[in-house]
Amino acid sequence: MMCEVLIKTSINKALRWALIPALLVYVASLSLSGLAGIKGQLVLRDLAQTCGTPAGVGLLSNLGYLLWLAAAAVTLFTAYSGQPGVRGKQRELMACGGWFSLLLCIDDMFLLHDRYIGQTFLYLLYMVFAALIATRYRRQLMASRGELFLLAVALLGASIGIDLFQPNEVDQPLAYKTYQLLEEGAKFLGIATWVHYWWQASALSLKSAQSSIES
Repeated sequence: MMCEVLIKTSINKALRWALIPALLVYVASLSLSGLAGIKGQLVLRDLAQTCGTPAGVGLLSNLGYLLWLAAAAVTLFTAYSGQPGVRGKQRELMACGGWFSLLLCIDDMFLLHDRYIGQTFLYLLYMVFAALIATRYRRQLMASRGELFLLAVALLGASIGIDLFQPNEVDQPLAYKTYQLLEEGAKFLGIATWVHYWWQASALSLKSAQSSIES
């Protein structure tokens, strides 16, 4: 009897938090794409398969998405794991880091700053959000190697700065390529440092939670 109850509870949770949301996203994606005149097959197939491009095309961008998602997954798990030791401002910091990382991932994947929302608005929003995290959670940041957070923000900020001053590709092709190399390099290093910071902060939070349970 107890086993049946546990199985039923497990299935209900899977329906509520995984299967039904996934089904809604699946149906909504196909429906909205159909309304936009995009064939369902194009929505279902992998982009590289559709375009017939080699695996290396867009490789660094794809790795960047994975790193953003890794940061979001680690921090959101830490924030909402229910560990009694992860609470208060520490929990808020993990949640902010997770949702911010997810937002950055969505922007990067769908090019929101290039196609749909103005670059200036989004960049200012990101800078304000990062500054709020650095000020409101200053003590928590410094307790979890906050210098890495600042390094990640500096690298990502440098990438944005280079992008804003990037010359036109048609007028100055050589300068454009140089700027692009610097911009994407700073961005990739920044994302890697960002993931490293949040992974380390999450690990320290969970260790602290475990210590509080044992004591």
